[in-house]
Amino acid sequence: MERVSRFFVLLFFVLLILSPLASATPYWFKEGIYAKYVARGWLSIDLDTSAGNVTYYCPRVEFTWRVLNVSDDKARLSLLLLGFNCTREAYSTLGLEEARALLRKYQERYNFTGGDCLEVPIAGGNVTVCEESYYERTAQRSVSLMIMEGEGRLANKSYIPENFSRAGVVEIDLTTGKIHVNGTPVGGNFLWAENPANVTGLEILPALKVENVKMINSTAMTYYGDFNAPVYMAHTNMMNLKRIVGKDVILYDGSSGLAVAFFTPFSPLWKALGVSSTMIQDTEFAEEHEEEIKESNKMPPFGLVLAKTNIDFTKPAELPDEGPSKTAIFAVAGIVAVLGALFLWRWRR
Repeated sequence: MERVSRFFVLLFFVLLILSPLASATPYWFKEGIYAKYVARGWLSIDLDTSAGNVTYYCPRVEFTWRVLNVSDDKARLSLLLLGFNCTREAYSTLGLEEARALLRKYQERYNFTGGDCLEVPIAGGNVTVCEESYYERTAQRSVSLMIMEGEGRLANKSYIPENFSRAGVVEIDLTTGKIHVNGTPVGGNFLWAENPANVTGLEILPALKVENVKMINSTAMTYYGDFNAPVYMAHTNMMNLKRIVGKDVILYDGSSGLAVAFFTPFSPLWKALGVSSTMIQDTEFAEEHEEEIKESNKMPPFGLVLAKTNIDFTKPAELPDEGPSKTAIFAVAGIVAVLGALFLWRWRR
């Protein structure tokens, strides 16, 4: 029996060597490939900083990934997140003593001695000073400080439009699909899929997995152009993270496997950019193409939407399905015959 087992193990490896290897990446994947996504509407991005939480509200956001290099089964990608004409809100929590010292400073500035709240007009706005709070509002900014539950809560809001950018680099294991930031695995790659119909179970983040994938027999519209049916929409489970409760939704082109739109409030890519969460949902595209959407079998995009890429979506000509070559068949037959003869010879001994 031991000789029989060895024979079949050896035969298995021979057949394995002669079998073609399947690619772990799409046909278009290579160094230099990039994809830019755009969202327009009322968009928010939360950043964790040493001073507290900062939220940007932007009418336009762009996200770009680019393949820097590919080595063996690893790929390094650069990430760039841009916000345009944004307003900024910063929130922080102060210790009780620090908060009271800051509040006294405001109270002394406006000669507040206690009792009812004092309202003071200032250039371009007004100030309200109370025993446990301070509020200032102008056309350019607002500041509020409240002391409650044994701590101070400070908020600064800027209404002057500004741009912001965040950049980072991640490494993707092309075999497992794991994303690494500074050598630490942080989640799974959802930017493309070799077979988008089969991404159920993909772990995007710990406790966040793709629960179901639905094939949609409709043309998907994007800023880049239309993608013909079928397309695949992947949904994750619900997740609760700080102030946001929701799920990720990703739309894949069925032919290339590229994610052509995605709504991802939770993403391993954000970790590389210092972003804690986002609420990026494009609303302008659907409004601008309302009539076309009504009159055709097309679906509007959502989230971040593909706008520009250098990917060649033309698939290379597929080889005819001729099965194994005659050379391979003869080689396998010859090896099987030789191994069989050796097996019989040793068995008879």
